[in-house]
Parts: sequence; C-alpha cells; structure tokens
Amino acid sequence: MKVKRTLWISVVGGLVLGALSFISTLANLTIQISGDLILGPWEIFNVISAALFGPIGLLITELGLDVSGYLYLVKGVYPAPQDSYFMIGNYLAHIGAMLFVAFGYRYLYQRWKMPRLLAGWLLVMGIYYVVGIILSVLLHNLAVPGLGATLAAYFRNVRLEFAIVTIITALILLALPKRYRRPQWYEPSQTLAAKNEAPAGEIRNAA
Repeated sequence: MKVKRTLWISVVGGLVLGALSFISTLANLTIQISGDLILGPWEIFNVISAALFGPIGLLITELGLDVSGYLYLVKGVYPAPQDSYFMIGNYLAHIGAMLFVAFGYRYLYQRWKMPRLLAGWLLVMGIYYVVGIILSVLLHNLAVPGLGATLAAYFRNVRLEFAIVTIITALILLALPKRYRRPQWYEPSQTLAAKNEAPAGEIRNAA
C-alpha cells in the first residue's frame, strides 16, 4: 500500500523538530526566568510542528522534548518513579493542548489570509496556553503528590513565555513562503488550494 505523501512529511517534520528540541536541551540552551520557569526554544519547535505537521508531527516532536527534558532537567528532581510520571503528565498535557494548535491553525488557514491569519494565530496560542496550563496542573499534581502546583502560579509564570513564543512563531509563519506556510499534514481540495494561492483581487472577481 502506498503511504500518503502528507504522512511522510509529518513524520520527517516531526523528527527534525524533535531532534532540535533534544539537542537544544542537551546543549542547555535555556534561560532561567525564575525557580519555576525555564525558557528554551523547544516550545517554538513544538508549536510550529503542531501547526505545520499536525497530530503525527506534534506527537513525535513532543517526544523529543520530553525524553531530553527527563534526562537533563527532571531526572533526580523528584524521587523515582514520580519523575517519570511527571514527564508522562507533561507529554499528555502538551499533546492535548497542541491539538488545538493543529486544528485551530488548519481552520484559520482555510479561511483567513495574511495579515488576519496572524490575529487568529494570537487566539490559537492563547487557547493553547490556557488548555496546556489546566492540563499541566492537573496531571503534575497527580504525578507528584504534594507538589502543590496551582493555576495562579502557572499563569503568573507563563506570561513572558506566551509573549515570546507567540511573537517568534508568528514571525516564522509570516516569513515562510505560502506553499510552506500551509499545513503540510493534509491535502486541501483543489478549490480551496486555488483560493488560498490566488491574489485577493482574483478571489473577488471569481466570486
């Protein structure tokens, strides 16, 4: 059976961005903002993977982050097996939240062109962080009893990360050519593809 081209693109894209997440953690390319917040480029890789390579890509990319995160950031911080449970919870929280990025960006891309697409991207990222924080607090507290993670603390610490990641990923999407800005994990209909590629004037005339 012939494997769809979109599947291969998602797998390769997810592997590349997952490898970058792993390497960036290995190289300790991080900034310590506070005792509870470490910033690194991995969140950017994750979000771009979700938007461009869909559910399959984000599953692979997030795995690269969490394997490296466990080995270099979390292992030993909590007693075993709580450290493993913590990273499993982190993986599930990010996957659940990034599904909103994948399907939200696909929805927006089908309907909005630049620069409106960037306004929609801000909304998608807001939903991503809200859902991600809620899931993280729930799963981390389950993984590590007595951790005491709270929504208020997470929302307070994540504001800077939200601003940085949203701005950088928006600039990346803006810089990408149209053919690469399109979600690569599905084949759009010919009508939709023509509409997205056509100049605005042609679209109005066709209507």
